[in-house]
Amino acid sequence: DGMTQAETEDLWSRIACPTLLVYGKESWASNPEADGRIRHFKNARVVSFEGAGHWVHHDRLDGFLDLLRGFL
Repeated sequence: DGMTQAETEDLWSRIACPTLLVYGKESWASNPEADGRIRHFKNARVVSFEGAGHWVHHDRLDGFLDLLRGFL
């Protein structure tokens, strides 16, 4: 069985390392900054990609890899 929303948020709140949340502006999922999910992380930032859906790494591979290399 899956985790409840409260359990998921509790898990997110225990993540202390820098966290990169990548969001495709054409995704069916909501933006973690706009919907408030980012508040559960201690040290997170959201990067949005124009012209990308839910699979940013597929839709915008070069930009995604550049971002990831800089983050790591």
